[in-house]
This record gives sequence, C-alpha cells and structure tokens, in this order.
Amino acid sequence: MANRPQQLAQMPLRSYSRTEFTALRARVKGLPIETIERLYFDRDAVEPVDVAQLLRTMRDDLVAAALRDGSPVLQAHLQAAIAKYGEPRLTPVSLQLIEQVAAQWAVAAPRAEHPVGRWFRPLVAARLEGEGIHTLGELVAFVNRRGGQWWRSVPRIGVGRARVLVAWLRRHAASIGAPVEVDVDAGDALAPTSAGVTAGAGQLAPLERLALP
Repeated sequence: MANRPQQLAQMPLRSYSRTEFTALRARVKGLPIETIERLYFDRDAVEPVDVAQLLRTMRDDLVAAALRDGSPVLQAHLQAAIAKYGEPRLTPVSLQLIEQVAAQWAVAAPRAEHPVGRWFRPLVAARLEGEGIHTLGELVAFVNRRGGQWWRSVPRIGVGRARVLVAWLRRHAASIGAPVEVDVDAGDALAPTSAGVTAGAGQLAPLERLALP
C-alpha cells in the first residue's frame, strides 16, 4: 500500500470495526483490494467506502500508535520496515502484535498527564503541540483560558473540530480530572448547531470497535 500524507480527522478518535480489522489482515496477506471489497464491504451502499484509502489510513493509525506505545521489539521492527521501504509495511506477525497492543488501548482512560498524541490523530496532535499544548491537562487549561474562541489560536483546527474536541474532553472529564468550563460554549463560536456532535462519537470501545488516536 502506497504511503500517503495523513489527513486531519474531524473527530479526535477513529473507530474501526471487526470487519475492517479482518479486511486489513486480508490485505496484509496479499489479497487484492477488489477481492477484499467484494468479500467484506457493500459495494451498493448509499455511501460506498474507498477501501484502499480506508486500509491505508487504518494502517497508518495503527502504526503511529504502536510506534508510540508498543514494545521496543515492535517499535524496532516497524522502524526497520520504514527505513527499508519508506513506509510501514506490515506482516501478519507485526499486525498481530499491533492488535495485542490495541487491546490495551481499548480499556485505557484518558488522564491529564497523557500526551495529546496518545488520543488524537497525529496531525491534530501536531497542531496542538505547535501551540505548546502537549498533554490533555494542558489542552483543558488552554481551552478554559481562551474560552469559545480558543481554536482560533490553533492553525487548521476550525470550529467543527473544536466542538468535537471539547465534547470529547467533557465526556472524559472525570478521568482527566479537569473539566472544560461551561462558559466555553457561551459565545457563538462553539454554541450547539443543528449538526451538533454525535453522542458517544470517538469513545473507546472493545477491540472490534477500537477507537484510535
């Protein structure tokens, strides 16, 4: 699978289903995209899935998290593959190791001292880190200090992503130990809209519905 730049996500966490994990295993074993699409996806769906793009993004998400939180052996294996091929090529064994690490993420709870990169997509985390926001606690403090316009100080976050990030921080306020203040939504910047934020979006789930950074 060719390496492509990762895109900024609309939601801080990305969920993958059991079917998608099965599809990725099939791709790692060499099955053609056309076969995977026929076996595991509905080509007549109202919104057809770009299977190749999905599997590339899924691979990149898993590898990025494994490089951050995986064992030294797994990290060394992935780094060697990247150095040799210019992209994180997976084998059935390395994917199995990554899934074992993923099972631990599924039961983890966000904490104030956790790096933003552990919970949010890489480019979202990079935008936050560029403004000196390295942990979840620092993000909550930044949001509370700046109020509903906080996202204007962070390049390419935007009001839509800001709503989702704030909603996620509120859902996990108990484990983070620092709530987002009510008046953050007082201004029109983050006031609820008809689109809103889907309740439960981005929450962690068991491995078959794994939510990833």
